[in-house]
Amino acid sequence: MDRSTAAEAIVRASARLGRRGLIAAAEGNLSCRLDDGSILVTPSGYRKDELTVDDLVDLDPAGVVVARDGGPQPTSDLAIHLAVYEARPDIRAVAHAHLPASMGLTLAAERPDANALPETAAHLRNVPFVPFGEMGSVELARRIAAAFVEDPGAAPVAVILERHGAVAVGEAPDRAVDRLELVEVLCRAWRDALLVRAARAVLSESSRPD
Repeated sequence: MDRSTAAEAIVRASARLGRRGLIAAAEGNLSCRLDDGSILVTPSGYRKDELTVDDLVDLDPAGVVVARDGGPQPTSDLAIHLAVYEARPDIRAVAHAHLPASMGLTLAAERPDANALPETAAHLRNVPFVPFGEMGSVELARRIAAAFVEDPGAAPVAVILERHGAVAVGEAPDRAVDRLELVEVLCRAWRDALLVRAARAVLSESSRPD
């Protein structure tokens, strides 16, 4: 993928995260690895659903920012992107968002199983869980990257982060965002099932004779 195509894909995918309610304020970040090994990444401090191609930050193949005077800085989660690309040479895009339902579930110590739904079982397979770590840290980035290679036979395409949303990968930004959407669908369905079970238990208890 060349820079122009990748830039348009990142802007389009970022806007979709906003339309789906999966990011707020300046949350979220996306990147794409280009044909020459360089990387294009979203900037820090910008609303990702309002980006233009000129807002994106260029990195050389070693992950070093290609400086532009007065230009934007790369996402504070850059370490995640670089670590995942190093661990997974087969992927071309990384997307991270603070998915509301996934954060709510992990706050409640719930770990949804992708095999619970046929769609997520087919398209996500195994979704590893990464315990909480300091945002932007190299330590967290290394653990996320390790989660993406924990099953060599069926390498994961998305991971859930404790209290920090999810990260997904793919052959293009749109594909990585597709997978983030599926993670959120899984988490919403899991949450709703918990609520229905809790309500059923309350109703059952209240219907018992004194």
